[in-house]
Amino acid sequence: MYDHHVYDLIEVGVENFKSIESFSYDKKIAPRVGSKPFIAFIGEGFENVDELKHLKEVLLYFLRGEVVENINLAGLDRVYVCTTISSNKVYLTHCALQLKKSGTVVPRMELVEVGPSMDLVVRRHRLPNEGLRKEAMKTAKDQPKKKLKMLAQMQYKGL
Repeated sequence: MYDHHVYDLIEVGVENFKSIESFSYDKKIAPRVGSKPFIAFIGEGFENVDELKHLKEVLLYFLRGEVVENINLAGLDRVYVCTTISSNKVYLTHCALQLKKSGTVVPRMELVEVGPSMDLVVRRHRLPNEGLRKEAMKTAKDQPKKKLKMLAQMQYKGL
């Protein structure tokens, strides 16, 4: 929603859903709360097909978690893998990432499917119209930046 208008829309259907309970794995490798995920998009459809480009943006928005400046390698313990199956179908799976010793500085990585997994089928899709998109992306370039009072006082006192 932007200014009480539907900005954009994508509707997906879920097929072949497998819940977390249907996967068997060592619970020690289960992703931890607050960990940062890798997100992999595999297939040319995410670059060439408008519906899948839009779905990619939406999935990134929902799956990325908190935006951080620096990443601790030990905190990367899960991967969302999105693979195009056709021009309107995407296979989405959630995997745990195990870092193993490799004999080099860079660890060897193994993926273990921990679920859930599903096929997402794009049913309805609408991009924002150009006028609404320009209005939503508009930034105030001409307005001068306001000085913070405390900063102005510190500059006045010579701090």
